[in-house]
Amino acid sequence: MTQTSLISTTRTLIAFNTATASENKIHDDAVASRFGFTGGLVPGVDVFAYLAHEPMAAWGRDWLAGGHMRARFYKPVYDGDSTTVTSAPDGPDAMSFAVSARGDTCATGSARRTGSHAPTALLETGAMPAMESRPPASQASLKVGQTLGTLRERYTRAEGLEHIAAVRDDATLYDDGRIANAAWLLRRANYVLAENVKLGPWIHVESAIDMHSMLHDGEDLEVRAVVADNVDTKGHLMVVLDVQMLTAGRHVMSCRHWAIYEPRQVRDAHS
Repeated sequence: MTQTSLISTTRTLIAFNTATASENKIHDDAVASRFGFTGGLVPGVDVFAYLAHEPMAAWGRDWLAGGHMRARFYKPVYDGDSTTVTSAPDGPDAMSFAVSARGDTCATGSARRTGSHAPTALLETGAMPAMESRPPASQASLKVGQTLGTLRERYTRAEGLEHIAAVRDDATLYDDGRIANAAWLLRRANYVLAENVKLGPWIHVESAIDMHSMLHDGEDLEVRAVVADNVDTKGHLMVVLDVQMLTAGRHVMSCRHWAIYEPRQVRDAHS
């Protein structure tokens, strides 16, 4: 499915908070309200999915197997929000887009039909700690250069279809769930962080991905990650991960992933 010339588009959907039962209580209405939000936040990876529909609809599997996308999240999207996704061409093989809700621009991003080549150097693998023995997230437990424990799981069509429905995407774009959505993959960048360290309420703020091949029903996925940075920014503690996702040694996605693992409001509450 290839579109020869891009056009500006507008799509409206009703946002859905997929993470109300998550260990990350920033998605819980009561906890999020203590930090000044009006409800639990729709996960950034799901807002990413709302945006990722646009390059997928425009370029199809060409993009899913070799494209680029970057998105940054500024303001929350809440469960039940009437959410508008707009896109505009930036030339024949590039686009920019935004998500808005309640009159606010909540996220912006861009995509290119062709991204960077797969990395020539593989990140190392690491042992995943037991859930009960994860260290608390900190500048000590997330040191720059540290290899995180490797996440392994199998992609299934059933799980893919559930994800596609939850993020309001179109299953026909993904061979009725037989091919993984880019945002399904990006969720694993969250998971590899959360399964290595114990987090309180935390916020995904930005991701940049390069796709290298497609992940199919029944294929095993390996998610490797290393800490690229860990900084104090405006009182928030933020970690940056470099992530590689592979199946049978074949690159599927590489990404850089930014997350505030200790918001300023949490630090203030503990001081």
